[in-house]
Amino acid sequence: MRYFGLLIILICSFCNTKAQPHTPETDQFYYSAKGVSFVPAIKKPGLIYEGQLFNDKRGLDYLMAKLNKPECYLQYFEYRSNKTWATVLNILGTATSVVGLIGTNDNRNVNWFLLGGGILLNGSAVVLNSVAAQHLKAIALLMDQQYKHTGMISSPQNLSINIPIK
Repeated sequence: MRYFGLLIILICSFCNTKAQPHTPETDQFYYSAKGVSFVPAIKKPGLIYEGQLFNDKRGLDYLMAKLNKPECYLQYFEYRSNKTWATVLNILGTATSVVGLIGTNDNRNVNWFLLGGGILLNGSAVVLNSVAAQHLKAIALLMDQQYKHTGMISSPQNLSINIPIK
């Protein structure tokens, strides 16, 4: 019984870290031919600039320095803050869930309060990851407004590659 509960918690923790609420905006990516494009991803959302994908800390730091826009810095700071807190809550939630499953008393019974608290912490981490992705999307929108060019296309139905034949 103890191993069955542990298995359920690990599956729930894994699903909570990988899931993002589905909305029409999360199913679309922001494409701009002249500016920055937003690419949603379950684990690491990113930005495309001049044909290059930036989705890790070092790459996004480089991109923000290259863009050199104060509005983008503010959105990027919020993105990093939300990502950091989501990681902290995810680690704490997983540890709390495992301790709740193992039990804290002499009989090693499941501590349902710790288990529930761990699940709530993991759920909060999912929400913070979703908010962080919206901050990256805001960077793409800000750069697009600067270039006075908009282009929201649905993915992947309208995405195509044109190959000129000579």
